[in-house]
Amino acid sequence: MTATDSVLIIGAGPVGLTLALDLGLRGVPSTVVDRSPDLSGEFVPKATVLNERSMEYFRSLGIAGQVAEAGFPPDRPRDTYYCTSMNGFVCGRDPVPAYRERGTEYSAEVLCSCPQYTFTPILAAAARKTGLVDFRLGSEFTAITEHDRDAVTAAVRARDGSRDTIRARYLVGADGVGSAVRRSAGIPFEGEDLDYSVSLTIRVEDFERYHPMGPGERYMFLDTTGVWGNLTAMDGRSIYRLTLIGAESRLNPDELDPAAHLERAFGRADVPWELLKVVPWRRSRYTARTFRSGRVLLAGDSAHSMSPTGGHGANTGLLDAAGLGWVLAARLHGWGGDTLLEAYSAERREVALRNGAYSSANYTVWSQPMRFERIHEDSAEGERERAQAATRLSGDLEQEWFSRGVALGYRYRDSPVVLGDGSPEPPDHASEYTPSARPGHRAPHAWLPDGRSVLDLFGDGFTLLRFDTGVRTDALLGSGLPVQVVDIGEESIAARYERALVLVRPDGIVAWRGDALPPDTRALAGTVRGATDSGGDR
Repeated sequence: MTATDSVLIIGAGPVGLTLALDLGLRGVPSTVVDRSPDLSGEFVPKATVLNERSMEYFRSLGIAGQVAEAGFPPDRPRDTYYCTSMNGFVCGRDPVPAYRERGTEYSAEVLCSCPQYTFTPILAAAARKTGLVDFRLGSEFTAITEHDRDAVTAAVRARDGSRDTIRARYLVGADGVGSAVRRSAGIPFEGEDLDYSVSLTIRVEDFERYHPMGPGERYMFLDTTGVWGNLTAMDGRSIYRLTLIGAESRLNPDELDPAAHLERAFGRADVPWELLKVVPWRRSRYTARTFRSGRVLLAGDSAHSMSPTGGHGANTGLLDAAGLGWVLAARLHGWGGDTLLEAYSAERREVALRNGAYSSANYTVWSQPMRFERIHEDSAEGERERAQAATRLSGDLEQEWFSRGVALGYRYRDSPVVLGDGSPEPPDHASEYTPSARPGHRAPHAWLPDGRSVLDLFGDGFTLLRFDTGVRTDALLGSGLPVQVVDIGEESIAARYERALVLVRPDGIVAWRGDALPPDTRALAGTVRGATDSGGDR
């Protein structure tokens, strides 16, 4: 490969690093540019929950075990408490099982709480280990200087003021909500601001000593107007984040009194907390009009922003990397057509809009005005108001605490590289997941006799699952599609997949299924590899 047969990634956050790791494992070199001087893991108190699908992706990248081990203690309850303060009245509780108690019926992995500052170094180390990632740290992307049919060139400025240009086959903007890549490519970012908040991150040792409630993951605070803030366990040990749901006036940290807010949250003034970080931030919901402009692509927050209520933002971004990694590798290895790039934009944008809507719905519950007069009183009326508040919040927030459907039930309805079979679409519900091998859906998990998941079969090229060994598959093997045929004899798995043949993409999405190969097998292969043009990008 020449020096330009690589991918330039702007941004060494979770999405950029995950994409670099994915590409490296597929034999594709990349250059990662980031303003940070190192990859030790900046203390960014966000992106805590990694859902089942993200953990499946990390499983395919070989790091799921490391991430799970570095995250929440597996036996710690993840309950949500509704209260007036940590030492005030408890309005109610939503019990959420500890990770160890969650089953693997629908996924080979369970969701995990592991803050971004903890799992980012794991990603960086794994990406370095591939030997195919060139890190340009302490450097800043400034502009796209050339963009033609063969390559894209970007201008980069180092901390010492020196300038350089980097030429690559593709450029991926994973540089956050304010993406300079998106602006340089002229891609509109459409949506709205939701509100302004401030997060106070603290360290408290022996946290349970200072309140009578049990261990949990989240404590939501109510007053006479509704929810005013929440305290979230970041690492399940000693790091906590108090988020104040506020207005623009709270944006100035110099005018904020952390002690007053923390005393209000704890309901006592003698808790020995250490203030680690104060972060004012804007809650928003925006989506790029397209995730692709020629050889420039967007992923993660540069492509979409959403309220963190539900934890869907980071997970959506990580799955952008999953959807983009195999596409870029297919292009650079010469077998993927240009339509794959259009499919990436169409598929992932649809999911971003869907997940953003779920996140906003969750935040609407948090921010809804309530009116209570005696919620702080030790009286029958106060008890009634507290129960009313907890019932209302608990019922409306079920899809935030239990969101397996969001994680696993997404689908690519109108993808140009997916061949539908006319079967009915399963329901799309935030909390409930209905396994389906319908084209455009995530291939369902099932345990194989050797202890592997069906999901472990995917990743290197396409995989044709054959549930009837009498069905001929030779024609597909000579169609120009990199594909392996895997025979599965378990009737229970065959029943879940519903057809004799199921063709699964490298990212685990079903591309086609049927009881026999179609007469024009080359047309099938050409469609799913996006080869409606002249072919790959050698």
